[in-house]
Amino acid sequence: MNSNKLKFLIIAAIFLLSINFSFAVDDNATQTFTEINDNQLTEIEDNALSVEDSNDNLQQPTEQEIIGQENDDSKLSAEKVQTIKMQAITNRFDGVIWYKATFYDLNGYPIQNKLVFFSLNDDFEYGYEVITDSDGVGLLKAKFANGNYRLYAKNPWTGEVASDNIKVFDVITGAKDITMYYDDGLTYKVRVFDNNGNPAKAGQKVTFLVDNKKTIVKTDKNGHAKLKITSAPGLHAIHVIYNDFLVSKDLVVKNPFKVKLGKTNKNFKVKFTVKLLGKNKKKKLVKIKFNKKTYKAKTSKKGVAIFKLKHPIKTGSYKLLVQYKKYKYGYTFSTARY
Repeated sequence: MNSNKLKFLIIAAIFLLSINFSFAVDDNATQTFTEINDNQLTEIEDNALSVEDSNDNLQQPTEQEIIGQENDDSKLSAEKVQTIKMQAITNRFDGVIWYKATFYDLNGYPIQNKLVFFSLNDDFEYGYEVITDSDGVGLLKAKFANGNYRLYAKNPWTGEVASDNIKVFDVITGAKDITMYYDDGLTYKVRVFDNNGNPAKAGQKVTFLVDNKKTIVKTDKNGHAKLKITSAPGLHAIHVIYNDFLVSKDLVVKNPFKVKLGKTNKNFKVKFTVKLLGKNKKKKLVKIKFNKKTYKAKTSKKGVAIFKLKHPIKTGSYKLLVQYKKYKYGYTFSTARY
């Protein structure tokens, strides 16, 4: 008889003794204990054996049932474990947003280099397919009109669907392609907004990058930042940067000179006219270098400067350099006498 059987017999004996004890109490509170005979011990032992046999005969779960239970546990885990971490819009550019979300498996490991889905509703058939990176991050790049949206993400490896409210707006407004004449006095003006779509507070830094020249300007109380354009004639790229957001536009600065050469008179003098094109060009100093001499004149209220040049007696082609502020432009022309 093993120890388990012995424990069971002792418990059973105590139980029977307690029953006999209760029946043995008389009206005078005298107690009589009934001894357990061999037949009772045999009966208790047989009962213990039958109970042990019944435990040994319980049906064990099949392998298929175990697998089914594991599947049920997986479904339960999928309901409780968060396998999509919706994050935030990380960039905005002309209506294009970059939105990040991180995808995990049921054990909390990032799902690497796998296909996941985004959509503006819970019908992912017409949504966006994205491949996660080595950190499980899916980066959506999509163009939306300005407005409020509900963005959904689906983890096809766990079945979870998560969503986030997003607001699409231009972080930098007012930036545009510009065509101007040199020294037009044009001010390039933009307005920047915070992450909630409100105008940025005063003192925020906005970076203007024209070619390789970098200028940092602070916003005013309405979120505006301004830069005076002083670039030389030519095609330039102007970049406006605020926090992590960037807008790039084209800047075309045109040659401001319109020149006209008259005929040479009998004294070998020729009338040369320079008109400055663009805005605010009156009373501006213009210089001309011709035949090793420098001539100066100021423009009229219409922006016209007139020079009387004397050239060599010999007719032919001559070079002439016109200068306004830092910009210089060379011309070649032929002279002829009356």
